[in-house]
Amino acid sequence: MNAMPLSLRIPFCALALAGSACANQQPLAGASNPSRAASKFVESLNPSERTKALRSLDDAQRTKWYFARGDRDGLFLRDMDRDTRAAALALVDAFLSDRGSEQWRLIRIVEAINAIQEHDAGTSPPTYGDDLYAVHFFGSPDDAAWAFEIEGHHFVLHAACADGVMTVTPMFTGSFPAVIASGPHAGQRPLGPAVEVAFELARSFDDSQRKTARILDGTPADVMWAIGADAKAPDMRGVLRSAMSDAQKQLVDKLLATHAGLFDSKVVDAQLHEWRVKYPDQLAFAFVGETNLDKPHYYRLTSPCFTIEYDSTNADASHVHCVWSDPTTNFGGDALREHLKPARAP
Repeated sequence: MNAMPLSLRIPFCALALAGSACANQQPLAGASNPSRAASKFVESLNPSERTKALRSLDDAQRTKWYFARGDRDGLFLRDMDRDTRAAALALVDAFLSDRGSEQWRLIRIVEAINAIQEHDAGTSPPTYGDDLYAVHFFGSPDDAAWAFEIEGHHFVLHAACADGVMTVTPMFTGSFPAVIASGPHAGQRPLGPAVEVAFELARSFDDSQRKTARILDGTPADVMWAIGADAKAPDMRGVLRSAMSDAQKQLVDKLLATHAGLFDSKVVDAQLHEWRVKYPDQLAFAFVGETNLDKPHYYRLTSPCFTIEYDSTNADASHVHCVWSDPTTNFGGDALREHLKPARAP
């Protein structure tokens, strides 16, 4: 087996974490933090909120999701009392790093600005809003297996716990417009950091690498590993890490670390375990379009375990989407499914 890149063995602040998990993950030592947050959330629910938010672990809703605007099942942030809303947001943050929490906050700022514009235009009922995110909790936080989802426009997180191991895919983020238009955060891009690294890597390619990276004739209409493709295997087309220069390897490691760094470090440790053990040097990078924020562009980062996609191809490249999908661990994967098997007769 190839040695793990040095940049993936040191702390994230020095470009550490990258990849996604497959099966047989190790228990998450820090799982008590999300578990405590889960308990506080469930305890905060009043009877009406419990009816909307709580489901059994085998409920079909657990593996359904979409990231568009519109009504959906579940308990919305807007319909929670203050304590429950605080507990729900704390539960989401328990799975995210500080940078991931900040991205989530900026996405909601975009939604709030859009809501004001929608209101001023007389649109009703509202389709934008920083509180139009619905949650479900599946099972009980006291059990060995449970799951939590928060879903709304441009932010979806499916977290699952099975025997102390946390998984956090599929995860979807987006922003429209890509740049915050007004207020104290004007000019910031919620999904900006990763694409800058992807541009730097794509610009470093020679003609042969550029041709290999261009896996499509044109930019796709959207990400292709999202809804309806949850079980689709990764596509390793693109420039392999093994075919990159040392400087390019550092950039592809940095790109993966930038995506992985959205999650809490303890969650990442579990999420990356199988990739680190079996596939630490197996990454492929694909890029289609132009290395220009104002022009359509798309990139994909894959390993045998996962697919991470980013697209900015609509609305004059001002509408961005990003998805992290892992066919083995999406919605808790095999570990959670094991808990749903009927008990065998003695």
